[in-house]
Amino acid sequence: MVKSAVRLVAVLALVVMGVAGQPAKAQMSDQQMLVERSRLVLDAFQNDPAFKDVRVYVQNAYAVLIMPQVLKAGFLFGVNYGTGVLLVRDPQTGEWGEPAFYGLGGGSVGLQIGVQSSDMIFTIMNEGAVNKLLAHGVKFGADAGVAAGPLGVSVGAATTTQLGEDVYAWGMSQGVFGGFWVDGTLVLPKNAWNQAYYGRPIQPEEIVHQRKVVASAEVAALHDALTRF
Repeated sequence: MVKSAVRLVAVLALVVMGVAGQPAKAQMSDQQMLVERSRLVLDAFQNDPAFKDVRVYVQNAYAVLIMPQVLKAGFLFGVNYGTGVLLVRDPQTGEWGEPAFYGLGGGSVGLQIGVQSSDMIFTIMNEGAVNKLLAHGVKFGADAGVAAGPLGVSVGAATTTQLGEDVYAWGMSQGVFGGFWVDGTLVLPKNAWNQAYYGRPIQPEEIVHQRKVVASAEVAALHDALTRF
């Protein structure tokens, strides 16, 4: 009886040790999840007939900034906040670079009550606006002109020279505000997120011009979603 009990304990110990020795199943990091959520935002815009005109803006953009779930809340004072990814297009090949992580934040004063969540796409239409964003971030309306995307307006085969603003903002909104606006909003790089994702201190300009031979699965899916526009 004692020997049987000892043998059972030994077997259980080996099983436990074997389980403990197995590598833990890799969990997706916050950065990886944000890249995947950004891909879902692109899919949602592509599948919504109300946003059919986003296509030509993405096709002509020098860069896109994708912000899943920008939150806006207010009671007299309004605040908006979001985290997203910036991707820059190679002007020679048309290929999209690696994602750099950016934060969005701003405030406003006035009579405003409610909470709103918006999935947003910003199409950046010229190289100057991209360079400002990469160098130090931008304040929409001051460093870069921004306009709401003209829903329901067909721009046909427009080129960047015909799209007058530096940035166009598109948002799918849920909440009682019933709309969104980003004039005066700051967009700045999230250095800690970039370092966590790439494993070392790295500047946005270096990130977005990288062209990996084999992209991670979530980045490859994000690139594929962009090329479908």
